[in-house]
Amino acid sequence: KADIWMESSKAGTYDKWGLDDDTVLAANPKLVITHVSGYGQTGHPDYLGRASYDVVGQAFGGMMHLNGSPEPQPPMTAVPLSADYITALFCMWSSLAGYIHAQRTGRGQVIDLAQYEAVHQILSGTMMAYYELGIIQERTGYKGSRIQPFDAYHARDGWVIIAAVGTVFDKLCLILGLDVNDPKWMKAHTEAASVEGAEFDAVISGWVEERSIKEVEEILNASQVACCPVMSAKDMDENPHYQARDMHIEWEDEQLGRKVKGVGFTPKFSETPGKVWRGSVSLGYDNDLVYHHYLGLEPNDLQILREQGII
Repeated sequence: KADIWMESSKAGTYDKWGLDDDTVLAANPKLVITHVSGYGQTGHPDYLGRASYDVVGQAFGGMMHLNGSPEPQPPMTAVPLSADYITALFCMWSSLAGYIHAQRTGRGQVIDLAQYEAVHQILSGTMMAYYELGIIQERTGYKGSRIQPFDAYHARDGWVIIAAVGTVFDKLCLILGLDVNDPKWMKAHTEAASVEGAEFDAVISGWVEERSIKEVEEILNASQVACCPVMSAKDMDENPHYQARDMHIEWEDEQLGRKVKGVGFTPKFSETPGKVWRGSVSLGYDNDLVYHHYLGLEPNDLQILREQGII
């Protein structure tokens, strides 16, 4: 009766249990099988049996090489659990794509999702820069781009992000009191590592340091220069825009026996808005529903399976 079966284990795990893809699809030809593993179901044999976790996916996929301060400082793990969440998103949309195909054609299929490949897919132009230009992108610390400003700057009471690209850079120069017709500032804009770039960085850093986050945010956004604070959990909880979009909601947690509060829903659906239909439940909570409703097992069937140690 299932439409999609997702599993996360090392390559070949279910084959050993007699649940290879061909056997499962023979029982349910419309089923979408999504295998999630660190290194994939096929490939070089040295990798297929390896254990993998979030940090391994980040490192092998290439993300970790790009995050953190330059050598000799160590690379930095992107938190929270970036590789796990990225892989989960790939798992969801690919499974749904397979489901749509099965509904149209009556044929299921097998999806092989390797965590490191999901991470590798979001490295932007990293590999193109290597193949076409021979450039190995390195860690740049908080300076995230050759273009500036595209970074974090310290105000009197915390950090703000400022991003001014293209013609918006001219607006920023006017705010900073710089001559937009002076070619050195355009060079500073596109070559952050240049002498001119360092001069501009000193100017904007000094301007931000003299002001509060609120002042910087209001002045820059009034001129359509992208700017926002670097938000903590407390900041996000108290922010009026988060509140206006109901980004934090409460629901009943059955295990705790009380209401808890956490992240709400995104994106926002006009006809079928998201809702929490129940909180986290204990392991095996839905076993009876699955056994009786979906598998059609009777109590005596379950007793035999328990006696055999299968369930």
